[in-house]
Amino acid sequence: MFDKISQVLGLKPDTASKEVSELHLATAALMVSVSKSDENYTDEEREVLIKNLQNHFSLTKDSAVYIADLALEDESDAPSLYQFTRAVSKELDNEERQEIIRLLWQVAFADGHLDNFELNIIAKIAGLLGVSAQERIRIKHEVEQITHCSQ
Repeated sequence: MFDKISQVLGLKPDTASKEVSELHLATAALMVSVSKSDENYTDEEREVLIKNLQNHFSLTKDSAVYIADLALEDESDAPSLYQFTRAVSKELDNEERQEIIRLLWQVAFADGHLDNFELNIIAKIAGLLGVSAQERIRIKHEVEQITHCSQ
């Protein structure tokens, strides 16, 4: 994953992997997958994605933007979600993976509308992360109450 990004940026693979953690990039790629699932990657979704990276991982805005840009490119080239969910699962426990699902819901609700494509991809990601349907739905309702989004 990092080799391709490194080639594009003209960096050595070691340098790129030191600059961007696999967990950060995988989480960002999952958020990109949610935002692009309805074929409409909005500015609002991108803003929430960047803010989520900043807040969740204590990153600077520049770092979050950089990771978001890498994730957009990486997600487009990925054959499946598995490489991203595997990277998240190997580093986080169940409670922390539930927080990743919370980030995904926040991105999905960012444009003020939740559609079936977003619902389906979050369900798929949650399943791959081992987050139960009950927990996924509970988190959705918590985020929905905060954002007052319509479906």
